[in-house]
Amino acid sequence: MTKNYLEIPEELYNKLSDYAENDQLSIRLENQQILLENPKINHTNKQNLALHYFIVPSLASGIIALLIFSSTNHPQIAFTGSRHLSVASLSIILSTLFGFFGFIWTYLRKSCDLSKSKFKIFRETLTLSVAYTSISFAVQIIFWYIIGKTFSGVTFDPFTAGFLVLVFVGIIFYFLISAALSITLPNLILLLFTTFIGGILVSMATNNQKDWWQHNFSFLGTGEATQHWQFNITLIFSALILLTITDFLFAEFSKSSLYNYKFKIIRIFYILIAFLIAFVGIFPAQSWTMPIHNNSAFGLVAVVLIMIIFLKWLVPTISKEFLALSWTALIALILSAVAFMGIHYLSLTVFEIIAFAIAFTWLVMFINSLRGIIQEGNEWQVKLLQK
Repeated sequence: MTKNYLEIPEELYNKLSDYAENDQLSIRLENQQILLENPKINHTNKQNLALHYFIVPSLASGIIALLIFSSTNHPQIAFTGSRHLSVASLSIILSTLFGFFGFIWTYLRKSCDLSKSKFKIFRETLTLSVAYTSISFAVQIIFWYIIGKTFSGVTFDPFTAGFLVLVFVGIIFYFLISAALSITLPNLILLLFTTFIGGILVSMATNNQKDWWQHNFSFLGTGEATQHWQFNITLIFSALILLTITDFLFAEFSKSSLYNYKFKIIRIFYILIAFLIAFVGIFPAQSWTMPIHNNSAFGLVAVVLIMIIFLKWLVPTISKEFLALSWTALIALILSAVAFMGIHYLSLTVFEIIAFAIAFTWLVMFINSLRGIIQEGNEWQVKLLQK
């Protein structure tokens, strides 16, 4: 009888031994990947978990909606846009409320690394729950705006309206629970981009009539701007997400043989950058907070410049392509500074946008490069044998 073997390096064998149960491992194919796992671990499908968790809140939202609609003494409930409670308004309220606490409960239960400090767990959980709930809230606003234009004047009886609330809350809750069960570094990077870019664009749009661009980029966070809290909260939450990404990245890196004091220095740089981004939002560009705001903004760019200059020393294995890209970013930052302060070709607003965009993009790309180095350090060559 022919026997099939898998020849693996000793280092990989030692790592797999930590996961084995009585020298047994299960193997499965998923998304064109081969996964070796402990057979005793319960691999309940995440979709089933999400379905299991969302049933009770969805039913509760439907019952609450039915009771509220029935208590209004209105025979017909508007689908959207009414002086009274509508399917749209109640769906948004209940899905946001249930989704926020549901995300927290699920994330703590399934995705939290118990080796972290309680403060990190609290900060990480609260940041992610608020970020994902805010995104779902924004998506619902856009969705119901379109529905309102499409089905203007549509009404339902209280029972049907309550059932529709149940359905819409269930959809949003399922999305949030699935997100809580699938927190990965790439998802966090996408979340950072979505939060930062979306928040900034909304701040720009709401201040269009005030010609904010004639002042400076930081005008969006001052008291003179319309709903300036959006700009400042965006920066603060972006900083918190960046801290969470840093925790995830270096928690994974610390398990690698490549981890050394240079990567600890990079981690400190990222923590410092996160605090500087937060300070730009906490201290607006006005009155006594102006010096802190300006120093934080310039400090952010300065730290990025330092990281680029010492990049080859910090990460000797960094790819030539990313190193060339980094020096291109460095030259672009210097040229934009000269164009603004030297020859006054660029306005303050344009200079701030260019500098912040280059710094922010480079930071995210550097995270992806570090993640690639981790993955390279966790790769081994194996051989299939048949005897």
